[in-house]
Amino acid sequence: MEEEIDLRVYVDVLIRRWKWIAALAVVAAVVALVASFLLPPTYETSALVVITQPRYVMRFDVKFETVNDIQQPYRAYPTLAMSDDLLAQVIVAMGPPLPEGEQNLTGFRNKLEAVSGSDPSVVELHVRHRDAGLAARVANTWAGVFVKRVNELYAASDKDVVFFDEQLAGAEVTLAQAEQALIEFQGRSSARVLNAQILAYEEQLARYFASKNAVELIIQDATGLKDRLRLQQGDVLVSLADELAVLYLEIDALSSKEVIPLQIQVTSASSLSGRTVREQIVFLEGLVNSLQEKLLALDVKVAELQPEILRLQQEVQILQAEEVRLTQMRDVARDTHTTLARKVTEARIAAQDESGEVRLASQAAVPTRPVSPRKALNTVVAGVLGAMLGVVGVLAIEWWRE
Repeated sequence: MEEEIDLRVYVDVLIRRWKWIAALAVVAAVVALVASFLLPPTYETSALVVITQPRYVMRFDVKFETVNDIQQPYRAYPTLAMSDDLLAQVIVAMGPPLPEGEQNLTGFRNKLEAVSGSDPSVVELHVRHRDAGLAARVANTWAGVFVKRVNELYAASDKDVVFFDEQLAGAEVTLAQAEQALIEFQGRSSARVLNAQILAYEEQLARYFASKNAVELIIQDATGLKDRLRLQQGDVLVSLADELAVLYLEIDALSSKEVIPLQIQVTSASSLSGRTVREQIVFLEGLVNSLQEKLLALDVKVAELQPEILRLQQEVQILQAEEVRLTQMRDVARDTHTTLARKVTEARIAAQDESGEVRLASQAAVPTRPVSPRKALNTVVAGVLGAMLGVVGVLAIEWWRE
C-alpha cells in the first residue's frame, strides 16, 4: 500500500513558525524598498514616425506604367531603425556629450527599442536613459535620421532623374540613327520604278492572253468552217456566204483581237474569188497552221514575261520589307523617346517633393516621471519572495531535525 501524506503536519509546522516566515518577508521587502530608493531613476520617452500613402500619382504617359498598389515594407522599418549604419549616424548627429560607454553601437543600442504600433504604418522609437533630457534628445535625433534615411531609400530622388536623363540621351541617339537609316533607304529605294515596270509588264501580259484567246477562237471557227466545207463537193465553187466567213476569219487573224461582229449586205450570191471548195479548204488549213504558229509565239512571250514579273515582284517585296522594318524601328525609337521625355519631367517633379512618404508624427517630450525603479512593485515582489523563502526554510529545518 502506498503511504499517505499527512498535510496537517506541514500546516502545523507553518503555524508554529509563522513569525520566522513573516520576518523574512518583512526583511526582504525592506531591503527591496531601500534598494529602490538607492538606485538611480530611469526615464523613457518615445517618438512616433508614420508611413503615409502618396497623395497623388503622376502619370504623364500611360505606356510608362506608374505602380499604384505599392505594398509598404512595414516589417522592414523597425529593423532598419535598429541597423548599425543608421545608429552610427545618430551617434554622429548627437555629438560628444554622450556618456562614456554609449558612444559605441552596443552600449547605445541597449538604450533603444523600435517597434511597430497597433497600426503597422506607425513606428514607435523608444529611448530609456537615466537623463530625461538626453533621452528626449536621443529619441528626436533618432527619429529625424530615420525619416531622412527611409525617404532616401524609398522616395523619388535626384538619382532617378539622372537615370532617366541618361536613358533619354540614349533614346535620342537611337531615334536619330533610325530616322537617318530610313531617309537613306528611301533615297536609294527603287520600289516605285519596279512597280511601274511590273504594271507595264502586267498590261503587256494581259494583251498576250487576250490575243491568245482571240487566236484560239479563230482557230475554232476556221476548223468548224473547214469541217463544214468538207461536206460539200470539192469542185464546186464556194458560196458567197462561206467566202465571206473565210474573209472575216482572215481579218480577225490579221488583227488577233477580240471578235468584232460585222454586218455586210450582199446583193449577189456569186463567188468573189472564184475558189472551189477544195481550194478554200486548203486555204483554211494554211490559215489554221499560221494561227497555231502565232499561238506558239504568244506562249513563248508569255513564258518569257512571267519570270520577269515574278523577279520584279520579289525585289519589290524585299524593298517593302526593308522599308517596313526601318519604319517600325523609327516608330519604336520615337515612342521610346517621347515616353522617356515625359518620364524625365515626371521624375523631376517627384524629386522636388521633399515631404516624403515617411514623416515624423510626434516628437519625444522630456519625461517627468521615471519608469524605474518601481518602489511599490519591487517591495511587494520582494516580500512575496521572502515569504516563499521562509516557508521553504522552515520546512527544511523541520525535516532536518526529524
